[in-house]
Order: sequence, then structure tokens, then C-alpha cells
Amino acid sequence: MDSTRGELIEQKLCELTTKVGCPVQIIADHGSDIEKGIKLYIQKYPDVVYTYDVTHAMALLLKHELANSEKYQSFIQKCNQCRHQLQQTELAFISPPSQRSQCRYFNVEKLINWAEKLLKCPIETLLKLAETSDPDIFNQKLIMKFGWLKDYQEDIRIWSQMVMMTRALEIQLKQNGINQESLAEFQLKNNSTFLDITFPQNIWLYIKTEIEQIPKDKTFLAASDIIESIFGKYKHFSSRCPLKQIGQMILSICLCTMNLTTSVVKQALENVRYIDLKDWSSQVFGQSMLSKRKIVFSTLDNDAEFV
Repeated sequence: MDSTRGELIEQKLCELTTKVGCPVQIIADHGSDIEKGIKLYIQKYPDVVYTYDVTHAMALLLKHELANSEKYQSFIQKCNQCRHQLQQTELAFISPPSQRSQCRYFNVEKLINWAEKLLKCPIETLLKLAETSDPDIFNQKLIMKFGWLKDYQEDIRIWSQMVMMTRALEIQLKQNGINQESLAEFQLKNNSTFLDITFPQNIWLYIKTEIEQIPKDKTFLAASDIIESIFGKYKHFSSRCPLKQIGQMILSICLCTMNLTTSVVKQALENVRYIDLKDWSSQVFGQSMLSKRKIVFSTLDNDAEFV
């Protein structure tokens, strides 16, 4: 595909439906092109359940809450400054964790957990680990480098509650699926006093919106973690290729979904001839970029000129 316009996404979904049948459910994030394509597709197939992936939904809730918070933005800036200041020092072992440049709201808890645990850590533990001979000087260094954390102590509590609530929902829906009882189950297990009532209400709205599509006495998936994990393994494996392209390496995805035993390998070798496999691969994938590159650079002389 040269484009991901919604109309093309719908076209591809319709082509797949013709080949393999109509899906029961589609799980996706709310990327604009994909969402438009899915909604156009559902107009033709209204019985398909379209579920907003819970992992992406919760990350977006956190992003909306924290990206617009001046206090949180100043907090992550302080963490970043602190990390750089503590490199190659005796306090490096308690420096803030590194921050991701992308998808950072999928991993908000790393910084928040660090801050919470450091604030609760006894000074005696830090003194033993630092192996310093002068506790007073070490204490002064701690105050100088980490004293700013106290200005965020109450905010950290609120942010921690937000993260815990989103993770609790993710665990519930990924383990039990999503159904008509999901909202009541979540409210029952997460009924403690929350410091900011608007945030849990946004989570409840997400659950309510999604379960409205779920038929009674039916349980559906709420996340696309399995397929994303498979593609993650493929990206990790294919990263070793010298030239990036989707070619024969995509067949490794199949291997991630099966138990590759000795008997399976033996059966494959006995039933599939290499020459047939080579011909099939040539027809489906064509000549690889690496193969083309080798031909070009192995045949040209050093003094060859392009006309």
C-alpha cells in the first residue's frame, strides 16, 4: 500500500472478508486513517464489534492528563536534569530512569515509581550502599540533588493513583476479557478514595462505551497484545538484516506462533523440496534488495562510470 487513507483500509478489509470471512471483532488504536477505514467497513458489516485497545486507551488518558500539566512537565524536566548531573558520581545508582522519546505515556510508572520509592527509602540504606565515610556530607548531597522531590510529593501520590488505576483495568481486561460485567467488576475492585475524581470517571466512560457493543453473556478481547508481541519479535529479528525490507524474513512471524520441535523440522525437510521452496519464494517475494546490491557491487570495476 502506498497510502493508509481510510478508504484504502476499508478496501483491504473488504478484500480480506471475501477471502476468509467476516471477523467477529476488530481491535485497534484510534489512529485516524485506520479508525476511518474500520468505521467505513462496519457500515457494510454492522455486526462486527470494534474495540478500542485498552493499552492505547489508558496511555491516551494519561497523556491527556499529564501532557497538559505544568507540574508534571516540570517534574520530568527535573528528572532529566538530575539524571545528567548524577552520571559518574557516587549517587548514580539512585538517579532517575531514562525517559523514552516515543510512547513515553505507556511507561509513565517508571519515573513515578522511582520517585515514590526514593522518597520512602531510609537514609540508613542509602548510606550503606554509598559506602561513604562522612554521613553528614552525604546527607547534604542528597538534599542538594534530590530535595526538589518534596515539592512534588503530593502530585506524585495523585499520578501514582492514576497509573495504578489504568494498570488495574489493563490487567483485568487482558486476563478476563471485556463483557457486560466489566464496569461493575472494576468499580468493585477499585472503590478506594481517589484524590482526583475526574480521572476514574474517564476510565468508567471508556469501559461503558466499549461494553455497549458487547452482546449479553459474551466475552470479547480488549487488547491486541498478542499480535503486537509477535510483530515486536519480528522487528527485533529482522533488525539484524543489513537492508530493511519486507521479504522472506516475514515468514519468521509464523515461527513465533508455533512450537518448533525437532519432529516438525524433520517433517518439513522430508515433505518440501528446496528447489520448490526456492521457486515459490522467487514468485512471491522476487529478488531481494541484498541480492541486487551484491550483483551491482560485485560486477562493477573500481573505475566504472555511470553514463
